[in-house]
Amino acid sequence: MYQRVLVTSEETHYSQQSLMKASALCSESSHIEWFQSVYNSSFETATAEDLSSQEDALTLYVKHRLNQAERHIDELDLPQDIAADIRWHPSFLKAALEESERYQPDLMVVPRVRKHDLLDWLVGGDEHELVRRLHEPLLLASDQPWQVHPRIAVAIDPFHLDSRNHPIERELLRVADSLAQRLSAELHVVHCFQTLPQSVIFDEHLVEDFESLQKQVGEEHRQRIEALIEPLNRPLGPPLLKLIVGDADEKLPEFCQQEKIDLLILGAPEKGWVERFLMGSTTARLLNTIDSDILVIHDQ
Repeated sequence: MYQRVLVTSEETHYSQQSLMKASALCSESSHIEWFQSVYNSSFETATAEDLSSQEDALTLYVKHRLNQAERHIDELDLPQDIAADIRWHPSFLKAALEESERYQPDLMVVPRVRKHDLLDWLVGGDEHELVRRLHEPLLLASDQPWQVHPRIAVAIDPFHLDSRNHPIERELLRVADSLAQRLSAELHVVHCFQTLPQSVIFDEHLVEDFESLQKQVGEEHRQRIEALIEPLNRPLGPPLLKLIVGDADEKLPEFCQQEKIDLLILGAPEKGWVERFLMGSTTARLLNTIDSDILVIHDQ
């Protein structure tokens, strides 16, 4: 499915699952580059007085790590052509973005790193910056293997249904369907939406028939989603098509945990800077609350 895949990681955060999952999403003719950034500030400080010796030592260390990576690739014995690349760089984020610019992948894979620092958890860190700054699909892969027949969920517009165009929704469904077929996976299509709370309805006739109004809104959403799904030519009735009333921030993590979802596919719509400042991104917020692997597809 993907022909050029870039698997990136810091030296201390490598998981072989990133390479294995990348391989599972590729044909045998695909090419995978495994890029690692390595850095140790103490090492630089200790050798700062002799820059010539420092450069030689860094070169030897990078070569040592490259040999280790190549041996590890041989041990995994994956069917694709996989090349290792190691670079000494103080910032994983900058190194990964530079490597993406150089390699031009059609999929980037990054190991998921759990946030132990409260500030990192609140601000986001590298995962959020990669989602914000990359344009190619981005797979955030945990170190947990997928099930033999994985469960894939694609969230169709958990943002604001009437403010987005259909092309990204169709692209999300196309990618989800292709991955489900390739991995022999169970495909779930999930859509979170809000109905008006009874407290904001001032028409007494509507208040009296509030339950009917909720059902009507839900049915309208279902019809719109089913129209998007129809071209897939798949039997996606309940429970594989799931409409959930509530905020995506809250309901999608619950859904993924209850259904044991291996991979959640999300869209990252383009927003103006005012909207990003005032509301942030649902996709970015979900990175902190969902333990499943996440594949982010950007709205080009």
